[in-house]
Amino acid sequence: MQEGGTKVIHINFSSSDVDSTYFPQLDVIGDIACNIESLTLLAQKQEHWDFEYFMRVKDESQGHIVKYFKDERFPILPQRALKDIRDVLPKDGILTLDNGIYKIWFARNYKCFMPNTLLLDNALATMGAGLASAIAAKIVHPDKKVIAVCGDGGFMMNSQELETAVRLELDLIVIILNDNAYGMIKWKQEGMGFENFGLDYKNPDFVQYAQSYGATGHRPTSCDDFRVILDRVIDSKGVHLIDLAVDYSLNHEILNELLKNKTCLV
Repeated sequence: MQEGGTKVIHINFSSSDVDSTYFPQLDVIGDIACNIESLTLLAQKQEHWDFEYFMRVKDESQGHIVKYFKDERFPILPQRALKDIRDVLPKDGILTLDNGIYKIWFARNYKCFMPNTLLLDNALATMGAGLASAIAAKIVHPDKKVIAVCGDGGFMMNSQELETAVRLELDLIVIILNDNAYGMIKWKQEGMGFENFGLDYKNPDFVQYAQSYGATGHRPTSCDDFRVILDRVIDSKGVHLIDLAVDYSLNHEILNELLKNKTCLV
């Protein structure tokens, strides 16, 4: 938010916590549903709605990710991985997210066509939730395709649930975006002007790790290879784990600098 930009009205049970990035012009405190209904009753009937402003906001936001949809660099950019996953997963397929920096890209830019087809816990943001959510989704919806996207850090916090998925004979895909680090904290440290400290580590061989549980492991060597593997396993039986090397080098530039300077000024 910037002075002179779009005005913001805060509607919540409690007053806003004003800081350097969030300072609404008006607080509406009370029951959210009742307040929204009251505001609706006050609104005058509109014969025509002009969506031009909102479409500009959408186009501006999308432009920062669409430009990388065909990027061929490897390790893969999260934007490219998102595009390939969306292309392969059916409209009624379910994508579950663990918690890491990739979640920001998916939450903002993954296009959903049906309700409850993108599952993420964005409040407490528990690391390790992605695989468990995918298992639950597949049990509830055995006829739907289910993919879990996890970071290497989050996956290792609940990786033993691979045994559960294999034992239950689920058809499931687990994609590990692997940077051998806690990428979310790296991004936050960089955004605060700190040097990265204590965040890099070595992972096990995820392909062999999957095989030890009776799952099938894959390790793409290029963006095209990742797409080929996705196309093959989406209709395959059993649990498939894809160890996908990811490049987060653009996170700070786009998320901390470029988008921040454009917030509410479109």
